[in-house]
Amino acid sequence: MKKHIYISKCIELIEDKLHWGSSADWIDYNFSELSEQIFTVSKVSISIRTLKRIFKSATSTDVYYEPQIATKNALAQFLNYNDWSHFIADNFESNEIRTHDSEVGPANKRNVFSTLSFQPKIWIWVGACLLVIISVYSLSIKKSKFAFVTNNLIGPAPHNAAFSYDLSDINYKNAIIDFDCAGQFKPLISNKGELTFPYKTPNYYKVKLIVDGQILSSKNIDVVSDGWVSYVGNDDANAQVIHDKKLFTKNGALYFSPEEMKKINIDTNRAYWVDFRNIMNYHLDGDNLILELKLKNSKAIGGFDCFDTCIEYIGETGKGRYKFVRPGCTQYADTEFGDTQLTGNFHNLSSLGINLSNWTTIRIEVKNRNALVYVNKVLKYKTTYNTPIGNVHGFFCRFKGSGALDYFRIYNLHNKLVYHDEFNSGGN
Repeated sequence: MKKHIYISKCIELIEDKLHWGSSADWIDYNFSELSEQIFTVSKVSISIRTLKRIFKSATSTDVYYEPQIATKNALAQFLNYNDWSHFIADNFESNEIRTHDSEVGPANKRNVFSTLSFQPKIWIWVGACLLVIISVYSLSIKKSKFAFVTNNLIGPAPHNAAFSYDLSDINYKNAIIDFDCAGQFKPLISNKGELTFPYKTPNYYKVKLIVDGQILSSKNIDVVSDGWVSYVGNDDANAQVIHDKKLFTKNGALYFSPEEMKKINIDTNRAYWVDFRNIMNYHLDGDNLILELKLKNSKAIGGFDCFDTCIEYIGETGKGRYKFVRPGCTQYADTEFGDTQLTGNFHNLSSLGINLSNWTTIRIEVKNRNALVYVNKVLKYKTTYNTPIGNVHGFFCRFKGSGALDYFRIYNLHNKLVYHDEFNSGGN
């Protein structure tokens, strides 16, 4: 439950910084003020509703809420950290070392570490013992009998998935089911039971049964869409799935204009996201494919700030993604393929900074776990990975603001068209 401990510590530090008393006594005004202060520091908007869910999760004994990484980064930046990783490293990973140093004192540090450095055999023996203990413990859990059964594995949104579990033969301290949905998970207070969980948004979810920090079992939930749908909102509070294609199809392109946004109560004076997605079993190898599409995203058509534009697909064992931003904003660029995840904060992703103010052709070629991205036929970036992505179950195109998608085509490695949608009269 380390994630829960991290959130609790973060909340504690925010309470100390603000001097508003216990957050349990806060009212909407307090959360509104905090939201504004976080935005001032991080330029990330966190809704009052989301903040309430985060703060409540620190003491909840029911379903906990795990924020998205962008939200956690913003909370960390409010506390003067670079990002969430920096917050964890400073408050948890190095805490033990700092405590030990303070107890030893400067005058004794050299003697302690000098003594330890001349006892390599002891360290080898201790490490071997720990490895044996961990291995025996892991095997004892894995060899124990348990059951984790999922019903309603596939269906259109909104979709209720049913779960049953039996951990009667396992000795454990804590167990949870991670629903892979906005960080929500359920602590299992009994060793046997049944429960349901509602999935309102089309996506390919990977549910996990986690016992004492180990994933004992996982199940995939395929919440399919009827062709392309749009998932839009300023934040979690007003995010909604739009199925009526007439609202976001215009002149042979997917485009959710600011005018249409206002009609569904999206505040176009604030940053908002437009997500086009098509969720189904494509029977397509995510490690060997070619994806080509034409898009644009600019202030003239309703884009925001860095005009973040993300192309992503999800497979049974991983995902592939390139996120583009305008030049000068590449600290917000990122890429993820299989086990390789790179962000602009820590890697040079300047080549993913491109001008999308005009129609731009993006082509992603993935072959034998090498992912190349071309922009207007020019190779911009290449990444490699080891863990396979597997059979594809969904494609996404996300814009910060009202970006537009002109066409979407998928080819096999022989350059044969296997799926396409020109957004005129349905996909093929």
